[in-house]
Amino acid sequence: MSSRRLGAVVLGVIAGAAGFGVLQLAGYLLYERLWGDSLPALAVIVLLFGAAGLYAGWILGMLVFSAVRGPEDSDGAAA
Repeated sequence: MSSRRLGAVVLGVIAGAAGFGVLQLAGYLLYERLWGDSLPALAVIVLLFGAAGLYAGWILGMLVFSAVRGPEDSDGAAA
């Protein structure tokens, strides 16, 4: 594994985790603002925003990974 690919993986994971975290934070803030003490509401918010956060994190991570890695044949090998 080249250092460029390893760097792309690391940055992709960090970006994906940040995307997931932002949506989880948004869900938590919505929960605090609207329901405060309701356990069922917290469970629904965690499920909805968690699923959306996983998807958004995966998309964001793949975008960053692809942008940092660049074209596959950039190592100088003939196609």
